[in-house]
Amino acid sequence: MNIFKEYILPAIVYILIAAVLIFGMQFIAQTDWAAGVRETTANTPPEIGPVPATLVEFLTSLAISTVRMTLLIGLPFAITSTILKRTQRP
Repeated sequence: MNIFKEYILPAIVYILIAAVLIFGMQFIAQTDWAAGVRETTANTPPEIGPVPATLVEFLTSLAISTVRMTLLIGLPFAITSTILKRTQRP
């Protein structure tokens, strides 16, 4: 009974929730609103900036991207890790 409660029941619940989401998205994808969004997306050019012309510009953009990703991924990780370490009981 413990295996059913810990493994099988959560798996069934996840599968049912995923099925409901998939069927719901299929109905939403067939609406006029979704067709309008697809049309707008197809007509909008991507917002890509100019290519770096020199090695210095390339390295600068690479450094900026690295710092951004470190802040956007590393900072939340550090906060979460610190909170988890402090809340765990010895």
